[in-house]
This record gives sequence, C-alpha cells and structure tokens, in this order.
Amino acid sequence: MNYNAYFGVQNVAHKIDLLKPKEYKEVLNDLIAEGAASSENEVEEIINGGTNWQDEIFRKDAFVQNHNLSFTGGNKKAQYFVSLNYFDQDGVVKSSSFKRYSARVNLTLQATEHLELGLNLNTTYSKNDYAPIGFGINGEAGTIYGALNFDPTLPVRDAAGKYKVSSFLDLDNPVAQLYGKNAVSNSYRTYGTVYGKYTILPGLSAKLNIGGDVLNQKKDVYVDRTTRHGGPAGGIATVLQGQKSNFLVEATLTYDKSFENNHLNAVIGATTQRFITNNTNMTASGFPADATQTFNIGLGNQATYGIGSGKRSNRLLSYLSRVNYSYKSKYLLTGSFRVDGSSRFGINNRLGYFPSFAAGWKINEENFMKNARSISNLKLRASWGQSGNQAIGNYAALTTFRSGPKAVLDDKPISTTVPARLSNPNLKWETTTQTDIGLDFGFFNERISGSIDYYNKKTFNMLLALPVPTSTGFTSKLSNVGSVRNTGWELSLKTKNIDQRFKWSSSIILSTIKNKVLNIGGISNIITGGAGQTNQIFLIEPGKTMYSFYGYKVEGVWQKDDDFSKTTDNVEPGDLKYKDVNGDGRVNGEDRVSLGSSFPKFTWSCGNTFSYHDFQLDVFIKGSQGVKMLNNNLVDAYFPVQFRRNRFAEPYLNRWTPDHPSNKYPSFINPTSQGNKLVNSYTVEDASYIRLQTVTLSYQFNLQNSFIQNANVYITGQNLLTLTDYSGYDPAVNPNGNVFRRIDFNAYPLARTFMVGLSVNF
Repeated sequence: MNYNAYFGVQNVAHKIDLLKPKEYKEVLNDLIAEGAASSENEVEEIINGGTNWQDEIFRKDAFVQNHNLSFTGGNKKAQYFVSLNYFDQDGVVKSSSFKRYSARVNLTLQATEHLELGLNLNTTYSKNDYAPIGFGINGEAGTIYGALNFDPTLPVRDAAGKYKVSSFLDLDNPVAQLYGKNAVSNSYRTYGTVYGKYTILPGLSAKLNIGGDVLNQKKDVYVDRTTRHGGPAGGIATVLQGQKSNFLVEATLTYDKSFENNHLNAVIGATTQRFITNNTNMTASGFPADATQTFNIGLGNQATYGIGSGKRSNRLLSYLSRVNYSYKSKYLLTGSFRVDGSSRFGINNRLGYFPSFAAGWKINEENFMKNARSISNLKLRASWGQSGNQAIGNYAALTTFRSGPKAVLDDKPISTTVPARLSNPNLKWETTTQTDIGLDFGFFNERISGSIDYYNKKTFNMLLALPVPTSTGFTSKLSNVGSVRNTGWELSLKTKNIDQRFKWSSSIILSTIKNKVLNIGGISNIITGGAGQTNQIFLIEPGKTMYSFYGYKVEGVWQKDDDFSKTTDNVEPGDLKYKDVNGDGRVNGEDRVSLGSSFPKFTWSCGNTFSYHDFQLDVFIKGSQGVKMLNNNLVDAYFPVQFRRNRFAEPYLNRWTPDHPSNKYPSFINPTSQGNKLVNSYTVEDASYIRLQTVTLSYQFNLQNSFIQNANVYITGQNLLTLTDYSGYDPAVNPNGNVFRRIDFNAYPLARTFMVGLSVNF
C-alpha cells in the first residue's frame, strides 16, 4: 500500500505594471492638454484612493492539495493495482477552482496456461469553476482584460454599494464580472481497455484489445443582474451538454523468437477507432430573479429562448506491421509499415501509406573496442520514416450547411440553411518524412553519458486554408498544398560529478530547430491570423519561417530636427518612426516585414541533484531563446480602443514629450495617425526566458519495520524565478493553444507554488 499527498499555496508569479491611479490621472490629463483627445473631459478625481484591479481579481493565496492511495498485490495467477485520488485546487484568479475525484483498477489474470486476461479501468469526476476570461474584447471581454484596461481611479463599489462602472468605457467592472458571471462544468469520464492474450505456440501469440473513452459534460453559465450585460437582460442563462466518445478495437499477432545469436520480433495487426461528439445547448434571459440561475431555465422570457444541437463523428482504420531483428545483440534493425485510413479525407484519398526503417550498431561491443575501457557505451543509430496528420476537424472534404438568415414568405418567417464551407473532395493526408542520425555514448562506467541527434523533417501536402475569391462567398478553402522543412540538433548529457558520500549528478538537454517554408502551391504568400482588434498577424511565404509575425519595423521616434520631407505620411514629432522598406516615402502594407516567429532558436534545460545521506536536493532550470510572441494586451496599450482605458506604465511614464524627446516611446498623442500598424516590432516581443522551474528538498526515512517500509517527506517550490524581457504575465504562455502561432491575449497568469509533501509505503 502507498499513500502520497501534498499541500501547497499558489500566488501570481508576475503582475503587469500598469499606471497607478495618480499616474493614470496625470498622464491622461497631460495627453488631453496636448490635444490627444479634444472631446474628452479631464480626469477630475481619484475616488477613495482608486483601485488596483489586478489585486482585486487575484487571490493572495490559492491553496492546492492532492491525495493518492494505492494498493498492489496478487500471486502468480493474478495481480491487481487499485488507486484512489482526490485533487483540489483554488485558481489564482478569484472564483476559479478545480476538483477531481478519480479511481483506477488494473487487473491481470493468467486464466489458463495459454490465456492471459487483463483489465485497465479509470473513472473520474471533476468540477471546474471557471473564471470569466477568454479572447473577447470590449464589453464581451473577461475579468483579466477588464483588470488591465479599467479605470484605476474608480472604486470597486459606489456609495450605494453597487459595482462602479464608467460611462467612458465599454467595459464592465472586473469584480462584477468575477462574481456575476458564473460558469461551472461537471464532467464524468470513464475510460479503459480489456484485453485477452493467447499463446498459440511458443513465441507466437495473439492479442485482442478493446477500449473505450466516454466523457459526459454539463456546463452551466449564468450572467446575473450585477453585471453590465446581465442587468439590462434580466439575467442570462446558458446550459451546454455534451458527450465525447472514443472506441477502439485492436487485434495483433506477435512472433518473438531467439535462436543462436539472432532475435526476431514481428507484429502484424489491425485497429479501428471511432470518435463521436454530441452536444446540445439552451439559452434564455429575462428571469424574474437571479435565484434559480440555470436550474429553471424555463422561467426566462420565451421570446429569448434559444436551442441548438449537433453531432460529429469520424473513423480511423489502420493496418500495421513491424519487424525487429538483432544479431549478437549489437546489430539492430527495425522496419514497419502502416496503412491508415481516415473518414476526414476525400473518398478517393482516405488511405495513407507510411513506411519506416531504423538501424542501430553497438560499436562498444566490437572486438576492436575491447581495449577502450573508458568507453562504456557507444551506439550509432539511424532512421527514416513517414507519418501522417489528419488533425483538420470533421467533414472538411464535404459541403456542410449551417443556419442561414430568416426569410419571409407570405408574411411568415422561414428558416433557411446556407453552405458552411467550400468542399474539397481531394483532401488527403498531410505527410511528414523524417530522417534521424544519432549517437548514444557513455564514458568511465557511465559517469558521463548521453546522446546527440540530428533530424531533418519535411512535411508536404500541408493542410492549409488557401485564400479564394470572395465571389465564392467564402474567404478560404482547406487544401493540400506546399511543404515545409524542420531541421535541428538534440543533445542530452548526464554526468555523475561527485559519487562519494556526497553525490552530485547533472542532466542537460539542448534542442534546436530551424523551420523553413519550401513552397505553398505556386502562390506568393498567405497572410492569416487574428485576435481582438488585431488581424493579418502571420505570414506564410517560401523561404521564411512558417507563421512568421508580419508587421512593421519600428526604427525609433520622429524628432523635431528630423527631415520630414522624406515622407508623405501624416507624421509629427513624437510619432513612431516605421521603416520605409521600399523607399517610396510612405509606409503602408507593402513595407511589412517578417518580425520573427514562435519557433525558438533553441530550448534547454538543466537539472542538478545533490544528495547526502538521506537528504536530496533537486534543482531544475529551463529556458527558451530566440522566440517571439505577439503581446495583444500591449497592442491595446499602444493603440487603445477608448481613451479612458488604463495602459502599461513604462511606455507612458517615459513617453516622448518636447522636454523629454525619447527615441523609444512615442508621444501617444495620435497613435493611429499613420493607420493601425498594430503588429510591429514593439508589440511582437522577445519571449525568451530562463526559469527556475523546480526546487525540491526531500528526506528519505528508511524505517524497515514490518508495517512501514519507507517514507519520504519533501518541500517543493515551482516557478520561483523567471528572467525575461517579456512584459506580459508569462513568456511561456500559449493561450490560443497553438505553439507555433503564439498570441498572448487575456492569458491566465503563471502561478508560483510552494508545496510540502509526504509519500509512505506500507
């Protein structure tokens, strides 16, 4: 029996430096006096000292705990593993939390001499209380967006006790959003496999594996009367229910045989998998009171009722084979071949064919290496293979339909349907061909060990949304087009620096990547991407990195003594000076350049373990260098949608003025006088960082009695320190879910965590 648990406290690792109430009042009034907003009234007062909205929405201490109890046992005929888990975490954003209860059972039974049966089953219930955050803007934005932009001179509540709002801003009070927009999901998930393995002959066995994964989820969202949206609507209730199912059947035949100096392992088989998603949703508003929230949605005004439902599914069918062969355990060969079919592609292109080969040579076992006693391991590896990608969503090859506008015939409203996409019956698998060459090494009886690898990966028939004429009624069409190449090195190194009573070992991992678009089907480029008020963010162009940030290079700030005759743009001293790439005297869309990409030049990590007697200290540091990210919250600071919004402090406190002619930050008198150049070398920031990720100090009790075998106690700190020039919450954040198209917008902040834990074996 094993029991392990930890308790911890979390807080926001880094807050964004915004204008404080006094700074906000002075900066905005100075801008008004300088003509930035002639129609705006001055900020007259700071009510009750103003408000730090980030402090209002973030918890000072968010607690987390985890408990896991497991049992293992059995005999030669049957073995079992059973575990129970409870996890409870408060979010660092107030009103957010997550709870999970789970259980797991693994059983293995030797039913007969030839038949083995097994069961792996997991079931989980989780409750997620969401904070109102997301990619929305203005009145649709969440509480983090509000905290970054809301007027800091206002209090949380007015004299009557109601949440204070601003008549100058299309934003809700961040605290009102926090407690007035309630979103809770309850999820029930059960997944597992059952298998039977039958030994037909010595070395020959057949296995049938059947699995399933079923998730049922219900999300209740209620916006009450204390919010800017919920008040006029009389409360807004939304109920979303869905089920995701995934079923798998896998049959394999395995032959495993050793003879003399040879060993052969061969597998053939077939698998089929089906994915099904069902969902329904209901919405209503105009409730007599907020008391029932979503639990009696029929109380809402019938004129506001909305209902929807949907079902999506797709299938995979695969045939697979693999052969592993070794001679004298030092010459290794592997070959495999897969045929994968996906219902997501066109009827004539559903099958993809993917071979792979690999070879290994344990050089240190050769006779000519016997005298090289310092070399304990030396293995050369090489491989080549292909794999497919079908992550495009369902029905992309077909014409699908959605609800259209209402038509009126004979004075009666008629529901309509319209095409939802342009079909492409020729869609097929995106394919990646990869070649690897690697060397594993070990010296001085593994005191120094590791590996070095070079990879060359080419992806072709890429699945991209190609622009199409707007006369089609659409802007893009999913197509197989073009190719891209990724190359790089990966180094892993482990060392035993000191191996006495005091021990010190290290591990280092370094990875590089170079990405290059080779072609995109004959067109010159694709410009895509959007978030908030920002669009046309990324460039796909042959010769450049995939999804390069595409915008304007800032060369500084226009000064009084500059030669303004060189430009025909409407610029004044204090405006940002954008680079005129083509030298035509004006800066427009033709002067946009690549501003870097989300691909880091290299990533690295370094771990060190120090131990003395029963004490052990683990320190883990990681970093990423040469990576860019669009800080969309910084875009809103440089180009505010409304004048009265709060701003990042540093640019405005150090802005250009006649008495302080900065060449870094503009005057902000008229930031859009040269057009909305939102994507530029200021808002696309360097997101490189070095982070002290984890520090753990532990003590091992070797009790060795009949009841408690051993115990371990530890204290851990996570995300303790981050060194970066990035001005957002976290340079490693990826709120839009795409690691190669990184846009930071209303991201959930990084949490610093301190924990104490215990693990006991009975």
